[in-house]
Amino acid sequence: MRLTWVSGDKEPQQVRYGDGKTITSAVTTFSQADMCSESTFYQEISPGGATLNRRYLPVVQILPEDIFRSALPSPAKDFGWHDPGYIHSALMTGLKPSTAYSYRYGSNSVDWSEQIKFSTPPAGGSDELKFISFGDMGKTPLDASEEHYIQPGALSVIKAIANEVSTNNVNSVFHIGDISYATGFLAEWDFFLHLINPVASRVSYMTAIGNHERDYIDSGSVYITPDSGGECGVPYETYFPMPTSAKDKPWYSIEQASVHFTVISTEHDWSINSEQYAWMKKDMASVNRQHTPWLIFMGHRPMYTSNNGFSSKDKNFINAVEPLLLANKARTSNS
Repeated sequence: MRLTWVSGDKEPQQVRYGDGKTITSAVTTFSQADMCSESTFYQEISPGGATLNRRYLPVVQILPEDIFRSALPSPAKDFGWHDPGYIHSALMTGLKPSTAYSYRYGSNSVDWSEQIKFSTPPAGGSDELKFISFGDMGKTPLDASEEHYIQPGALSVIKAIANEVSTNNVNSVFHIGDISYATGFLAEWDFFLHLINPVASRVSYMTAIGNHERDYIDSGSVYITPDSGGECGVPYETYFPMPTSAKDKPWYSIEQASVHFTVISTEHDWSINSEQYAWMKKDMASVNRQHTPWLIFMGHRPMYTSNNGFSSKDKNFINAVEPLLLANKARTSNS
């Protein structure tokens, strides 16, 4: 489970919960301008109200020098910079699959949040999984005021998903790239994280990186565009610490119910001699199809599209990755 507490707010907000590498662990993250002792409290709904096992991880910050710095101007390092405060994480273990928990967070000195209920996804190997997959959502102001890169449909999307979550029709959410569209204006991550709070605080909210999180000129991205506004994946990886192997290697896999999810970065090198390609090949070949018969491949840029007006297809990507999907009998590809 991941929590975010906005600096300067009396009422904690921006809660995010994400699945760990295995179904029995998760991570929490919250940010606060003033570091408080005994800042979180978790309680199981089931009789007995046992406190969950947790281990606090080192505090991290997003600093100006962490953002990609080149001779070229960019919003993220210049006029778009915004200090997000401290970001704290805790690793919780001993979570049971398909189980409802309640928790609150805060401190005695600053005050506590209301109690929130979240549900863990089904264990790998079980039968049924209900999940929602989408991309390119972004955010928009609730008061219809203007801001950089608004996505008016975001309000309708999150409202619809929140309704499914509230009626227990969703176990997990996968947001596959183009997350907040902050694109270098870091304050807009705060707006986005607040927007997804009704969903991300209650079910697993997993993500993949997209061009508007990672791509920038001379940054090492596959596609040479200014789409991230100079963020180069730093805010994304800090706010959404997925179960990846290392920094700036945002590919991973998880198992939920009968599904093995292979999640890649379309913005990092995926050619047949790349590190990511070797990982994809090994990961998909290692899937136990008796345990998880469904193999679902996820990445931001679509391999195929029915859009005749604008094509985002990359023939090199298709030539490299499609044979892996066919060889390993991937059931579907989501982007």
